[in-house]
Amino acid sequence: MHMNDLTGYVSMHWGVDNGGNTVIGPQRPNASVNPSPDTAGGSHAGYLSGQPIRGFSQIHASGTGYGKYGQFLLSPQIGLATGLDAHDSPAAEEKADCWRYSVLLSRYGIRCEVTPAEHSVIYRLTYPASKEASLLIDLAHSVPLLANIVNTADGISASQIRLQADVDGEGHAVFSGSGVYAGGFGGAHGLHFHAVVSKRPAVLGVYDGDVPDPQRRTLQRDTLRSRTESAGGFMCFETAVDETVYVKIGVSFTSPEKAACWLAQEIPGWDFDAVAGITRALWNRELNKIRIEGEHVSPDALTLHYTAMYHAMCMPRDRSGDLPGFPEGTPMVDDHYAIWDTWRTLYPLYTLIKPELVTATVNSFIARHRKTDYVRDTYVAGVDMHPQQGGDDVDNVICDAFVKGVPGVDWQAAYAVVRNHAERYRIGWYSYAAPKADPEAPYYRLGYIPDDHCIPGAGEGAMACSYTLEQAYNDFCAATMAKELGTPEEHETFLRRSANWQKLWNLDARYGEFTGFINPRRSDGAWVEIDPGQHWGSWVKHFYEATAYNYSFFVPHDVPRLIELCGGEDCFIRRLQHGIETGLVDYGNEPAFLASYLFAYTKKPWLVTDSIDKLRQLFSLAGPPGNDDSGAMSSWFIFSSAGFFPNAGQDVYFLTSPRYDRVVFTLPNGKEIVVLAHGLSKENRYIQSVRLNGTPWHSAFFSHAEIREGALLEFVMGPTPRDYTQ
Repeated sequence: MHMNDLTGYVSMHWGVDNGGNTVIGPQRPNASVNPSPDTAGGSHAGYLSGQPIRGFSQIHASGTGYGKYGQFLLSPQIGLATGLDAHDSPAAEEKADCWRYSVLLSRYGIRCEVTPAEHSVIYRLTYPASKEASLLIDLAHSVPLLANIVNTADGISASQIRLQADVDGEGHAVFSGSGVYAGGFGGAHGLHFHAVVSKRPAVLGVYDGDVPDPQRRTLQRDTLRSRTESAGGFMCFETAVDETVYVKIGVSFTSPEKAACWLAQEIPGWDFDAVAGITRALWNRELNKIRIEGEHVSPDALTLHYTAMYHAMCMPRDRSGDLPGFPEGTPMVDDHYAIWDTWRTLYPLYTLIKPELVTATVNSFIARHRKTDYVRDTYVAGVDMHPQQGGDDVDNVICDAFVKGVPGVDWQAAYAVVRNHAERYRIGWYSYAAPKADPEAPYYRLGYIPDDHCIPGAGEGAMACSYTLEQAYNDFCAATMAKELGTPEEHETFLRRSANWQKLWNLDARYGEFTGFINPRRSDGAWVEIDPGQHWGSWVKHFYEATAYNYSFFVPHDVPRLIELCGGEDCFIRRLQHGIETGLVDYGNEPAFLASYLFAYTKKPWLVTDSIDKLRQLFSLAGPPGNDDSGAMSSWFIFSSAGFFPNAGQDVYFLTSPRYDRVVFTLPNGKEIVVLAHGLSKENRYIQSVRLNGTPWHSAFFSHAEIREGALLEFVMGPTPRDYTQ
């Protein structure tokens, strides 16, 4: 594969300030650490442009609606201020790339540069001449603390703080320690570090309750007194003009010793530029996997595409060998903030360009299943978050990999994960307590979760409709796998249950001219009257983060029946168009991701083009139209611009108008999927005809088998809509 340097097209400011909650600091593809500056006023990613920098912490969460991490904050200073916000500095000359971040702390005149490896980070700090230079490591800081989203009674994030400060045989300062951190999405997690500083310290010590103590080298605090209390380690030293001090930090979820091993393995010396060069090369390898080219590819298009590519490979994270409780050599893919988001577009993208990560993910599901029985779709820092935003969407990732033939998986073991959920966990779960299997839950008895049923840990009816819809699709995925891997009885049971969505279809529910919607229902079968246009928000009754109008299009496995229930094709088309035009089908969030592609099932599949063109405009150089959700939004944009889009969990891709003259997907086997848009222009935006591998193609769909070994997908574009399926 010819490698172009594409890293210059990645905008690290994309999504940072417009609500995308992306991280301005760099990381390697799907790697464990993500160093970045944290600022006063920083929200879920820890940073807000224009605000003073508090320091640099080593891991962040990318594009999520609720923050996490932000541990082991480094603060280079002149003088020594240990208070929580006492060392904030205005920033100048900021330069953010996907492989390195650089900024001048103007309060101190210190230039700070950082670049990451997989589990370790190296900083290059350029100090002015000073007899009062210092470096602080804060173990109390966290992004949830910064963003005021710590969910403990006292609002304190850090506990079980342990720190050892020392000087090694070469005169380098060494800090090693750990803590347990609560707050943000998911449960409390432990984290450990080992840091080495190239400079010999004149003074070395710890601070406890904001008071520096140069006589002490160890710190142990099980609890802090308040959320504003700080604790950590420090060193002081004298510097000459533009003197460079290097700091390198290994981070582990297992132990400080493991953190030291990662550091020794990944950054054995002090060559900052070498580490940065490797990081840049790794990103070029990934960015070159989907290249866009041609006379109609504008500079803005290049920025949006390659920025989306970058954000599609920040999370989840490969933490194989670094999560406690699993044997060495067990694949462990972590930081699934919500597979509820990523199963729809991110994992199908990986199936094409990073199938090894899909393999590792499914194998990590198998390992987690053997340890805990259930496999929650939110798994952060090696900890299950038990409440679910939707169904058992791990099943959809597994099934998508299965139907597309991803290699390296024991499929009987993978099916055991899916079957276990299907037979025992179709209950909806809201509680932070561990899930309890319930084969007699209402979903099994009634075929739906009733509005008067108390979801475990919640009040009546919490997300009962969206749980039911998503579990019906989970059952379709289970049936797909059971057909080959299970018994005929399992296949029949799961397939029958995949129609459960119809039990919540109220033929009499109305919205404007449209009749028939998904509707909450009580145990006795009575309907609950709601407004199908009401957006229900997060963790509330009936639906999760969508309207009934929106969720009434979420039937990925039985669209022909959905069209019938909507009153036929003409009514279905009007209804879907109205929803997209008015925002009732909300493309700022994932339940809408597939909706526009449902026009492909009608006599007017070209309406996909009209809809997707409108929705692509929601993505700007400022960011996505909502949280990037760990790359889910970014991967939607990549597919929706490239000419085809997955129906995740099934062996189906939809055709859509490409928005570049030429797109080249390079597969792991070296083969290429080449998408050509002949005659593309601003006016020529509709598909006139299609050829797939040289053969005229008269369908709005194709399968993975047609592109697995490379493919040539050719579109002839024109100015007028045309039903290319005829």
